[in-house]
Amino acid sequence: MYICGVLYAGANSHGQLGHGIRSEQCVLPQEIDLSSYSFKAEDIRKIVGGAGHSLILDKNGHVYSCGWNNKGQLGQPEKEDKLNFERVRGVLENEIIIDIACGWDSSAALTNQGKLYMWGSNGFGQLGIDPFELRHSYEPIETIPCENIEQIAMGLRHTAVITQDHRILVCGAANKGQLGLKNDFSDDIEKKSKHNYYPFTYVPELKNSMSVSCGQHHTVVVTDKAEVYVFGANNYGQLGIDNELFSTISMPTKLTNVHFNLPIETHAGWTHTIILTDNRLFAWGRNTYGQLGQEKRAVLWKPDLIENLPKINQLSIGSQHNLALTGNQRYIPFYLIKLTLIFYTDEKTVLCWGWNEHGNCGTGDIFDVLLPKPVSLPLHSKGILIGTGAGHSFAVIRKENC
Repeated sequence: MYICGVLYAGANSHGQLGHGIRSEQCVLPQEIDLSSYSFKAEDIRKIVGGAGHSLILDKNGHVYSCGWNNKGQLGQPEKEDKLNFERVRGVLENEIIIDIACGWDSSAALTNQGKLYMWGSNGFGQLGIDPFELRHSYEPIETIPCENIEQIAMGLRHTAVITQDHRILVCGAANKGQLGLKNDFSDDIEKKSKHNYYPFTYVPELKNSMSVSCGQHHTVVVTDKAEVYVFGANNYGQLGIDNELFSTISMPTKLTNVHFNLPIETHAGWTHTIILTDNRLFAWGRNTYGQLGQEKRAVLWKPDLIENLPKINQLSIGSQHNLALTGNQRYIPFYLIKLTLIFYTDEKTVLCWGWNEHGNCGTGDIFDVLLPKPVSLPLHSKGILIGTGAGHSFAVIRKENC
C-alpha cells in the first residue's frame, strides 16, 4: 500500500512553501501537512512558482495558490499573503484548467477550451493589457478571447503563448529583445512605452511552434521540425550563440549547431537554458552556480550534453537551480496531451544542482551544487513529480506504507 506527500525546500519569506508559516528559508526538505486540504498529494498534476508565490494544479482542473500577494499574483481577492494553499476561485471555478505558469509576480492558467486567464502584476504589460490602464489584478482576467491557446510560458516580466495553429504570441517587457519583435520600439499608438509591448502580438517569423519557454530576458522556441529558435538577452550565452559576438538578439534566430530529436522540451532559467529530449539533458549559458550540471565547460554558450545522468523524465528550472526526475518512462506535459492522467514509473530519483543560497536544492545546506546529486527523500519513498519557483522547490513523493 502506498501513500503520497509533498516535500518543500527553499526560500519562504512570503509563505510560498505553503506549510502555514513564514520563514527566511527551509534548507532541509520537509513535508506539507495536507490533512486539511481539499486535494491529496496524488491529485497534483503540476507545481510552479514565481519570486514569492506558488501555484498547484490538481487532477480536477482546480488551481491553488499561496505566498506573496502584493500584486494579486495569488488570484485571491484578499490583499495579503497566504501561508497555506487556497483554491483560486472566481471565474476559474467554472473552468477546467490544464496548465499553469508563473512570472516574477504574475500568474496564468490555461483551460481545456483554450482560454487563457492571467492575473497579478501588469507593470510591464505581461498580462497583455496596457499597464497605464491596469497595473495589476487580484482576479483572473481572460485574455486573447479570440484565440485558442495550447501552451503558456512566463519569464521575469514577459509572456509567450502557442496558439492552436502553432503560432507564437508575445507581450510584456521588450527591453532585451525577449519578445522576438524586430520593431519592439515602434511608435505604434498601442505600444506606449518603448520598453513594453502590448497587447499580445504575433512573432511573424515563427510558425509550427511546438514548445516555448521564457527566461529572465530570453525566449526559446522549438518547431515541429525540431528546429530551435532563440531571442533576447545573451550576455551569458543563454541563447546558445557566442555572447562575445552577440550580447542581445531581438529577432528569432535558428540554432544551427544543434540537432535534437522530437519531442523536445525547452526549459529556461534566468540566464541558462536546458533542453530535455530522448530522456537526456543539453545545457548552455551561465554556470556561476553550477546550473549547467558540469563543473568545467570550455565554452559555456555551446549546447552540451550533461553527462553521467540516468534517463530523465521531468525537468523543472528555478531562477538558477534545477530539479530533475529520473525514470524510464516518458513524462508528458499537460499542454501536449490535454488529459488528467500522467503516467509514472516506479523507480524515480529527484536530482538537484545549481544555486542553493536558500536551500532550494534540498540538500540540507546553502552551498551551491555544482554537479547533479540526489535529493535525500524519506525512507521507502520515490519522487513522482517536481516543481520549482525562483528560489524554492517542491517534490511529490510516493511512500510505501510500512
